[in-house]
Amino acid sequence: MGYSRCELSRVIWRSNENMFGSGKGTLILELVDDVAWASAARHCDGHAVTVAVQDMTFFAPVWAGDIVTASAQVEGTGRTSMDIGVHVSARRGFGGGEPVQVAEAHLVFVAVDDDGAPRAVRPVHPETDAEYARHRAVAIRREHGRALRAALAEVALPTPR
Repeated sequence: MGYSRCELSRVIWRSNENMFGSGKGTLILELVDDVAWASAARHCDGHAVTVAVQDMTFFAPVWAGDIVTASAQVEGTGRTSMDIGVHVSARRGFGGGEPVQVAEAHLVFVAVDDDGAPRAVRPVHPETDAEYARHRAVAIRREHGRALRAALAEVALPTPR
């Protein structure tokens, strides 16, 4: 699992503030997708596409002057898919002090060939207790997703066009 680990950072500027004075959430979302793609591409040795943002949780705002870092790694795989966990932290006040966790996300990517068709990926192998826990969490999220899709199918939601 460690081979796929990637990290990206960016500075939050005043021009990135929203109307409440904190950094725009869309900046964090973009950083999350970028670092998750880098992790997926590293794992599958090629191109991958975002299939789903399973969840995105913001714990604290970011502010102008913060240096925000997103760390990602592949935490589970299917035949062509990769489940990627992303943790986002911020160093306050122009990089000083201890990092504060500001967000967490879980995304699914699929490896694709040059024609855009899905292609197989190698499995991941957890090595530490933390990696085993993350790998198990992927299985739980998948089970939860199947149950949710089945429950929603029962209420016959209209298909979006």
